[in-house]
Amino acid sequence: MIPKMKKSILAITLFLSSTITFAQKKDLMGNVPCNGTADDIPGIYTNHTNPKYPISLKGTSAEKTAMTNQLIAIEKLEEASRKEFQLTGCVARVSFANITGNNGSFHHTSYSYQLAAYQNVCHVTQHIVKTVDEYRTVLRVDINPTLAGNVAPSEIGIGDVNISKYPNTIQYQIPIDNIQGNSSGNKQSNVSTYISERRLLNNRSNNYKDYHTDFLKLNNGNGYSENWMNGDRYGNNGPNSYQFIDRHYLITKPGIPLLIPVSRKQYLQDMLDYLEIEKANFEYDWNSKMKGLAGNNADYAKKQMDILQADKVAYPKLYAAKKEKLKQLLTGKKEDWLQKQAIVGNPGNAYDANERLKELGNFYDKEEEYKSALYVLNPEYFNRNTNQPAKPIFMEVQFRYEISADRGFSGRLIRNFEKNFDFNALRKRVE
Repeated sequence: MIPKMKKSILAITLFLSSTITFAQKKDLMGNVPCNGTADDIPGIYTNHTNPKYPISLKGTSAEKTAMTNQLIAIEKLEEASRKEFQLTGCVARVSFANITGNNGSFHHTSYSYQLAAYQNVCHVTQHIVKTVDEYRTVLRVDINPTLAGNVAPSEIGIGDVNISKYPNTIQYQIPIDNIQGNSSGNKQSNVSTYISERRLLNNRSNNYKDYHTDFLKLNNGNGYSENWMNGDRYGNNGPNSYQFIDRHYLITKPGIPLLIPVSRKQYLQDMLDYLEIEKANFEYDWNSKMKGLAGNNADYAKKQMDILQADKVAYPKLYAAKKEKLKQLLTGKKEDWLQKQAIVGNPGNAYDANERLKELGNFYDKEEEYKSALYVLNPEYFNRNTNQPAKPIFMEVQFRYEISADRGFSGRLIRNFEKNFDFNALRKRVE
């Protein structure tokens, strides 16, 4: 039997304990006093067992176990990097999540570790520490994420197209990876899987003075690139300026690039194959547009039908000219020319069929603005571990940080990360 007084004390203790727990979830800093700034006041770190929002990894039981083990290992690496580091000026929270991963026909489970740093500020009148609701400084380690989006179809002269000249023009819808109205004839075109250097660097680098170097760093898993979201990348940023920088590393198996170049020969052959998809889809869309206008006697409808009839006459000539041009290049050029990388013109993302014909087969020796050096996902790399979808085949480390007079916590975190995070231990997880 527990005495009544002890029962009361126990009840009060339990009540206070639950109240404190609730208060900590709402505001982990409580009522810590401050004077002017909270940047030098000790911060708080919570690991994945106390997330701000519930964690729910999706997959089979075995996959969820594998994902959780990988993410906890990354969490421990980050914690080890701060072994002799005093966290100040923020509340740092860990969370785990599934993410979207799409790397063509190569299927690997995609998931992520995140450490978000919420800035602490000093309330002007209350003089207590408050934690900002949204984070800007964040460390993420994404496992098997989407590497890069494919090039825009019009960049390489495929996809939706206009034949007649503006303003008397109609745009035809040309799917690039299937033949409309023929479910048994679906065939993904090789050109629809191309990736350009700029696509890999999209949101990963705005280093326009040396894009190619940043591309090589990421493609080979060697070094990092930065995308400056605020501040002057190439100028002088004063002591009171604000810089917001998004840094990216790709962690890969050594000696195997993620992307491999598309040769001019491969591009020309792939374009020949694509022409048959384009031809079938032009005919399908043309017939659909004509059926939609049938029985309509309005002047607008008659003008549209005239354009359609003119396009029907013009398209076979364009098709034949493109096919002939491609064949001539394949048979007339020497092998050393054909084996060079395909760097295509990208004529302002034109939809005009005649502009595309003019540019077709023009290649460049150096990627410049408005031109695309073409690559594809490296099968030798992405075909690995397909029987273990949750196993890391590559990772992307993103550290988004801030530099300013009132955000010292962010600068301290990135400097400590640079100095002490064990990248070699992370690389071992993809080997």
